Amino acid sequence: MTHTELVGRAAKWLKNFIHCRVVLVEMDALTSSGERPDAIGWVFNQSILIECKANRSDYYADRKKRSRYNGYPALGAWRFYLTPPGLLKPEEILDGWGLYEAHGKRIVFMGGNEYNNTSHPFESCRESEVAMLLSAIAKKLKI
Repeated sequence: MTHTELVGRAAKWLKNFIHCRVVLVEMDALTSSGERPDAIGWVFNQSILIECKANRSDYYADRKKRSRYNGYPALGAWRFYLTPPGLLKPEEILDGWGLYEAHGKRIVFMGGNEYNNTSHPFESCRESEVAMLLSAIAKKLKI
């Protein structure tokens, strides 16, 4: 499964399963977090970030991002990895993150934190989220 296919699956999952009202994919915006998430959506005033990893080297590169360290701004009140089956083990993922796999047409929870619509494990950088949303609106309006 390619990275592009995983991103498409992540967007559909956020819309159809999580019921996000707004979903952005691979959105470029000037943010204090410096992130370009594969997919991010908003539901119940909470953000859900999904990083899609098609290979292990991409996962290990992701772990080195500044936003993965405590004390740095980061997106996502919920943070998940979406991978092909068997790419990562739950014990390999970062604390607080969840691991999901794409199995055919299904997205299957494999370990870590599983999404629920009550408490969330992270405080997202709202400033960066607003910057992303404004950038998406400006792009849509061609401003």
